[in-house]
Amino acid sequence: MTEAIWIPGVNCDVILKHRNHADLPLILHKIPSDLDGPRVRIHYEVYWPDSNSVNLEPIEVRHLWFTILIADRMLCPDGSWYMLSSNEIQKRLNAILLEKTNIRLTTRTGTIQGLCCEEHAVIHTIYQQAEKLEIHLTTRVMVDIPLESTESLWLETEELRSTWGAAIWG
Repeated sequence: MTEAIWIPGVNCDVILKHRNHADLPLILHKIPSDLDGPRVRIHYEVYWPDSNSVNLEPIEVRHLWFTILIADRMLCPDGSWYMLSSNEIQKRLNAILLEKTNIRLTTRTGTIQGLCCEEHAVIHTIYQQAEKLEIHLTTRVMVDIPLESTESLWLETEELRSTWGAAIWG
């Protein structure tokens, strides 16, 4: 069986991609009370480098959250049946997320590239006949945590501010 040509917003909601793996078209979870339909949430952040940094331009970071459905029989947005089995979805999803960097997400509005999934990438909810996975991807790689284990991320008083790299902890 040849794989369908996947088009976000037509026969899938989004496509998760990595150059080393087959593309993964996904069906997003629709919240019944949300009349606008399934969504990808994007949180934008701007970090200002500390004064010792070579680059003094602001660093823009995006965090993306989206919730996918995994089941053996799912309907696509256009009403056709989704062609991948739940095992195939899990296999492709794991392969892409384990790459950790250079992940792309294509939506009906375009492609976001340079995504990473470090640390807490997935919240997995298991139901009797389906699964729901909330996926978190980011354009930020966590290089801002102090290298010395003797340093703490927690500040002793609220007035103190501490900077490591581009992140401000406090």
